[in-house]
Amino acid sequence: MKKLPLLLLIFVSLFSFSCESNDTKPEEKINDDYKLLSVTSEGKIFEIGNNSGKTTNIGQIKNSANLIMLSTICNVGSKIYSFESTYVPHPNILIIYDKLTGTTTTKQIVFPASLNMYDALISNLEYNGSELVAIVSENHASENLPNKIISINIENYQTTDLGISFTQSSLTSTELINNKLYVSTRVDGLLEIDLIEKTVKELQASGKTISATRLAKIDNTKLGLMQLGVPQLVNGVKPFEFNLSNNLLSDKYSENTYALGNTTGGTISYNNEYLNLVFGMDSKFGILKINYENNSIKFVELDKSTFGGNAILVDVIK
Repeated sequence: MKKLPLLLLIFVSLFSFSCESNDTKPEEKINDDYKLLSVTSEGKIFEIGNNSGKTTNIGQIKNSANLIMLSTICNVGSKIYSFESTYVPHPNILIIYDKLTGTTTTKQIVFPASLNMYDALISNLEYNGSELVAIVSENHASENLPNKIISINIENYQTTDLGISFTQSSLTSTELINNKLYVSTRVDGLLEIDLIEKTVKELQASGKTISATRLAKIDNTKLGLMQLGVPQLVNGVKPFEFNLSNNLLSDKYSENTYALGNTTGGTISYNNEYLNLVFGMDSKFGILKINYENNSIKFVELDKSTFGGNAILVDVIK
């Protein structure tokens, strides 16, 4: 057998190494501009990179039933307020999670006698300055029993009847803008409740009822929402932007359909982006980011087994 010259062996080795090196590309690092705070119906709290999707479990809202109502989760500064599921034996216990200490405390909420309700529970919660604004509903469904609105002082937890009632049912989410409480429902339309004038009116788009969830303030005149009622898709939704000044729905991305693990609860917006946790048509779970100003839409995939599907976004961590 002939021996190859030494220089030829070196050349062949270098060529082989060079080819192998070119096939191996370093992983591209994805930088996050900010992080998102998410809460699940089991009370787990996650921090999520807005671009990388990197997820870290940073806390747990402790509660006796291990099930809280997504529609009552309310992020206020260093606190997260919520209520346990309606299935627990002692409803209307306000759960207060401190993000700084990681501790959970509770307060029993006592309703004003003027509500005169049979089996009342708090179904939705929003923050308004120094107080929480809560919708109080009957625990058993009935179209004849009205919802009431109260305020809860976050210093002493005393409640005040705001003297507002409405009969719409199947409430899904809420948002507060300039003393107006916007309430989405599954079948009874989008409501605007003026907390000062104590009026309730339905907002329609071209004379049509809006069935929606995941309300979020884009700015003082615009709401992001997920419209319900996508055919042949369980909890199917389409994203829209609703202009409060002229009652117009922006349908730029109405051809995009998604699904929610739970149709109750709100979400957030940041830098004009409407942000949601959704399932895509391919069953992938992740962050949906829509900017109606520059006509962009992005999806960041997450591990759905981490969240269990029943989760909402509550805050941005800069």
